[in-house]
Amino acid sequence: MSNRPSLQSRSWFLALLLAGATWLAVMAVFGRWSWSDWSAPHWLEGDPLEVYARVQIAAEQPWQALASFAHPARLGAPFGADWSGYTVPDRLVFVLTGQLSRATGLVAAAQLVSALGFVLNAVSFFLCARWLGRRWEWAAAFALGFAFCNYNLRWGVTLSLAQTFTLPPLVLLCGYAARPAPASPRPRWLALGAALALWLGLGNPYLAFFAGVVGSGALTLAFARRAPRARLAPLVCFLAVLTLTFVAANLHYALAHWRGADSAALARDLSDFSRYALRPLEWIVPPGDHRVGALAAIGRTYQASRGAGEFFYNYLGLLGAAGLFWAVAASARRAARFPLRQSVLLGLLWLLLFGLPHGLNSWLGALGLDVFRASTRIGVFAAVWIGFFLAARAARVTHAWPRAASIALALGTAVFLVWEQTPNLAARAPREANARRARAYRDLGAEIERTLPAGAKVFQLPAAPFPEAGRIVAMPDYEHLLPMLATRTLRFSFGHLRTSPAHRWENHVARLPAEQLVAALQEAGFALLWIDRRGFADEAVALVVRLRAAGLAELSVPPELPLSLFRLAPVATPRLPDLDDPRLQEPWNPAASADARPLLLALRGWYPPERAPDRAWRWAAREAQLGLWLDGGARRVRLQFAVSGPASSQLRLLAGETEIWRGTLHDGPAQPHEALVTLPSGLTTLMWRFDGRTFRPGGADPRELGFMVENLRASAP
Repeated sequence: MSNRPSLQSRSWFLALLLAGATWLAVMAVFGRWSWSDWSAPHWLEGDPLEVYARVQIAAEQPWQALASFAHPARLGAPFGADWSGYTVPDRLVFVLTGQLSRATGLVAAAQLVSALGFVLNAVSFFLCARWLGRRWEWAAAFALGFAFCNYNLRWGVTLSLAQTFTLPPLVLLCGYAARPAPASPRPRWLALGAALALWLGLGNPYLAFFAGVVGSGALTLAFARRAPRARLAPLVCFLAVLTLTFVAANLHYALAHWRGADSAALARDLSDFSRYALRPLEWIVPPGDHRVGALAAIGRTYQASRGAGEFFYNYLGLLGAAGLFWAVAASARRAARFPLRQSVLLGLLWLLLFGLPHGLNSWLGALGLDVFRASTRIGVFAAVWIGFFLAARAARVTHAWPRAASIALALGTAVFLVWEQTPNLAARAPREANARRARAYRDLGAEIERTLPAGAKVFQLPAAPFPEAGRIVAMPDYEHLLPMLATRTLRFSFGHLRTSPAHRWENHVARLPAEQLVAALQEAGFALLWIDRRGFADEAVALVVRLRAAGLAELSVPPELPLSLFRLAPVATPRLPDLDDPRLQEPWNPAASADARPLLLALRGWYPPERAPDRAWRWAAREAQLGLWLDGGARRVRLQFAVSGPASSQLRLLAGETEIWRGTLHDGPAQPHEALVTLPSGLTTLMWRFDGRTFRPGGADPRELGFMVENLRASAP
């Protein structure tokens, strides 16, 4: 066998056979042997619902989705959702999947495209391994291992983060650039670099960013090795095109994020860079749902002890973990003589230098590039390097064997790699339960659309922001997307970005007493109130009782769905609410009566409220704004509150530049105080200002804390 890098026609034929084998492996791993299996959702909770929603939006609005995905027409009623500050990657992939869904159905389309991702990942790895001169059977075996690695399996449902077929050719490109051997200019390498950069730059921002990180590290190594300029050109082309494409594709979102505009969707805390950092132990720790019970127990124990963070998915498998130790040991033995030639070891060290807690990514976050907190995702590059390494070693070990024996061992290795890296996903019971649930929503949606006019507006409770609202009591994230997926024309209130004025309005309305809630919704043109009872501590019992007492007509709901639906009577000429009304701001104490006056508002700088039976409090760091809304004429108002914080720290309360209260804080129980202030009619903003050392509670709590205000009340004698 020649080790000269090449790709012959036989390799392309074998790649086609591998594609078929990978598709069969997908069917076996997920138990999708019939069309009904492909149409039954494996997951119907959390992130997969957002993926399905993107596909649905792309099917209904293909040109808008291809351009920006900024204005999904059926979300964010009554204003319309504005996702300008929320980047939606891989728009072309979602538009194509959306068009496919017109023929296959939504879930089947998403699962077919996800399966295609596994195929592309396997074929890409195989062709790159063949180009490196690896024997076809071992290239195919470890291609399947890479395609079904834990990372690709966990992220496959997103149709985005699992597009790792770009990584093997990127590793080749980096290796080509870092070789010190002479080379003549080759347009095909330039074309490869440009094509990879275009796809990554227009695709998932995380993959693009980490590809740039790995490419930059390779370029640095190439300079250190004094590689000839002709070898550097393709990698330089890749980095230049990637940067330009990435900036062009994400500029609007970046500006919204860094300006702190209301349209910025995701809040990032610098402590996230440690919580979501790369943890090299996760390359070898099996997941908690491993097929082998003893290994699964190890994973569950680790998961329970690791603290908060993203679920871990960098597990390389048993063979991959052995290959990791083998590669590091082999490189370490040669490092003293040839330190710059240990590509695998240097690559792994670069990943660690960048991704570990307090690594380079944390420093970039501190400098303002605070979007890419989950540096653990860069760990997938280890699967590429270790896969190439093991394919080479296996080919070398079996080189003198009879070819049939080598092929048989490679086949067994491939089966083991796929089996050992994947949990048991073929069970029918969970899929059948999801299919029944989806069918119940579709039947309910069809009944509602027969009852209401086309395009009717539906207000959903509890009010939840988009994206990443998290679990609200017992209601999983993105659950409010289910009715959109089950209907064709209805418009839903869910979909406003967390900090948008429209979300403040829906939060405000959701807190109103039942009679005022109904009046506000009908004035805004809503025809239906949709209540997911899991989102309420009392399962919405009190609210449902009041709505029934108000005489609202209640729609029949299948008993297996945790919903209560009430017909509304929208006014003939709906009026959009005034989003500039200060009273839409979050109440300082959401549990207080909505009729209390003056109205206390948490304007800026406060952490979410906390409660105990006789206490309600908020923490802040150094400054926090308190709003007071007063109806009628100017009045003298008494503020009563208790404060606490680090001992000997100073806390002041200011009205403009006028100090109306000052106190010294003490450890322990909050100390009661009061202050008098004259308020004009309308909104008055007071500033709490802390002078002292802040602290962090530690553990799973990332907050920076300075002072606490407890049981804040305002009265106007």
